[in-house]
Amino acid sequence: MGLRQALPGRMSGMAMPFRLLSRRAGPLGLALTAYDIWRRLPPKQRRQILEATRKHGPRVAARVMNGAKRAPRRPR
Repeated sequence: MGLRQALPGRMSGMAMPFRLLSRRAGPLGLALTAYDIWRRLPPKQRRQILEATRKHGPRVAARVMNGAKRAPRRPR
């Protein structure tokens, strides 16, 4: 093959993003995906995220709690 074509079992450029998106979308899948992305970040970007979380996290949590109070409850 003249061009480097993706064959089954061969790593291609699309393998990594597909792996990130193919996990189940439940709470555990979300946590595993976040951890996977976190590991790939350089230390400087990790610090930036932590600083932004410390600054804006309490506001976001308060808005979520207010929204949860107003939302109608669904029967289980």
